Amino acid sequence: MSARLHSEWSALASQVGTVFSSRPSFGLNAPRNVNGTLRFVEVRRGGDLVAFAPLCVTSLGPVKVARPLGVGQGVPTELLAVDDDASMELWDAIAGLDALVFADSMVDDRNLRSLRRHPAFSARVVARERVPLIQVPEGVSPRDLRSTKTLKRLRQYRNQLSRSGTPMRIEVIEDVEHLDRRWNDISTLAAAASERSRYVDFLGSGTAREFLRAEAVAGRVIIAGLTVGGRWMAHDIGIRTGDRIEAWLTHHDRRVRRFEPGHQMIEWFVEAHDDLGVTVLDQGLGVNEIKKSWTNADYGVHAIAASPKSGLLAKVMIDTLMAWELSPAVAHARRIRRTRPALR
Repeated sequence: MSARLHSEWSALASQVGTVFSSRPSFGLNAPRNVNGTLRFVEVRRGGDLVAFAPLCVTSLGPVKVARPLGVGQGVPTELLAVDDDASMELWDAIAGLDALVFADSMVDDRNLRSLRRHPAFSARVVARERVPLIQVPEGVSPRDLRSTKTLKRLRQYRNQLSRSGTPMRIEVIEDVEHLDRRWNDISTLAAAASERSRYVDFLGSGTAREFLRAEAVAGRVIIAGLTVGGRWMAHDIGIRTGDRIEAWLTHHDRRVRRFEPGHQMIEWFVEAHDDLGVTVLDQGLGVNEIKKSWTNADYGVHAIAASPKSGLLAKVMIDTLMAWELSPAVAHARRIRRTRPALR
């Protein structure tokens, strides 16, 4: 990829993107099929980039399949277009690849609406899940979201640890130097937590670190690290997109489970949101009891399978692709995580 296109992609994502996975820092560092071919689909007006789809094209038997970069990595995905006309032109260009298109957690936006009505495509769109949000307008505090009893219990845990001489603290990482200093603690905890669960250790590759370093350089990383007696025991890795923080990965040491680290870190994010300058905390894919207890809004993501051809054969191919891609066996074989671990 040229430096110019990288810069234009980044600028377009900043202009119209709603999730961090649409940025080059994530897309270019996300794992992908080693046998795939990168295809960058561009729409321009007067030389300016107005729509963009970074795709990995692979073969499924005799059929080509195009997937947006980052698909299958447990994050919402989206294509980029400045308006409806640019979105339709983007699908025109994608149709020219003569490939089936698949995405497993696409945001319901103008590009999905354009696909549904595009005359060149036959498509199947399946609702996957509702992504939980915590809306936190200016002035909102944890007391507006949770009961006095709940917040008292969390405070009592902190007081208990302080009395024992091992105080609980939230250490905030926002710059690349701090990230580098703590990387061994972060990655070691992630590996241990993932090993004892059915979830993928997404931090186990150098590409994940490069993604976070790039986001930290851009000033968009916000990691809440929970320390107990100075030891790194849990973290909630967040990425800023506009006025939102998207939770990406959470891990904890089982020894602090009874102190409810998941709730402790969410409480911190809610308490700190005014200082952080955000009004929405996006809790990421996968609903669990902790998220539900704090959530006050949500949005939908969808799996799509589409063919630039019509007719019975196209429908059969679409249905086959959808069934194949969403098969639990295939998901496991590709080490695709469908939800985030539930923290207490």
